[in-house]
Amino acid sequence: MKIEKSKINPKGFNVLAEVTVFEKIKDNIYVGPDALASKTSIEFYYGKAIKLGDSADSVEHCPELKEGDNIIFSQFAGYAATTVDGYCKIIRGHDIVAIVEGNFEDMTENTLKPTEERILVKIIGEDLIDENGIYDDTEDPRDAVTQKGVVIRCAENATQYAPGTIVSFDPFCGNLIVNEPNLKLKTINSLDVLYTIEK
Repeated sequence: MKIEKSKINPKGFNVLAEVTVFEKIKDNIYVGPDALASKTSIEFYYGKAIKLGDSADSVEHCPELKEGDNIIFSQFAGYAATTVDGYCKIIRGHDIVAIVEGNFEDMTENTLKPTEERILVKIIGEDLIDENGIYDDTEDPRDAVTQKGVVIRCAENATQYAPGTIVSFDPFCGNLIVNEPNLKLKTINSLDVLYTIEK
């Protein structure tokens, strides 16, 4: 049964999100201006939080969230809601990895806001980063290296690091949400920071 999205009322920590459809998409996933496959285009949906359940914006889920926010979340999160007026999903508040202040096409370090206990970092050491945004300079897993990033901003509930702090973390943690040749931005849980580096 198809219904109008305005008639759907999410409960508890759930959010009704309308998935944004871009000009260049593949299987409803934005693939960027050059239609290049990347970790970002494969793993994330971009959308708008249309309605919130009564605890979706609680401390345990997404305290930064407001109705109408542009959001980024895993394409595997939640459940499709079949509507006659748009492609929607019901997702949990904590599945939202970032809020975008402005348009999705103009995502920068100034327009992305991490959620819950996450921090936004700009990846450094890009000469050793592969096409999936993973830092690796060795094939021997016993010599695995960490990934490093410069802190851009911290969510309110995250461990607070001053902007500009260099942090080190497991390269496979977090969410790479901007993966461009000269700009790689990732949200990671503040608990995943292994150490900081003095300037």
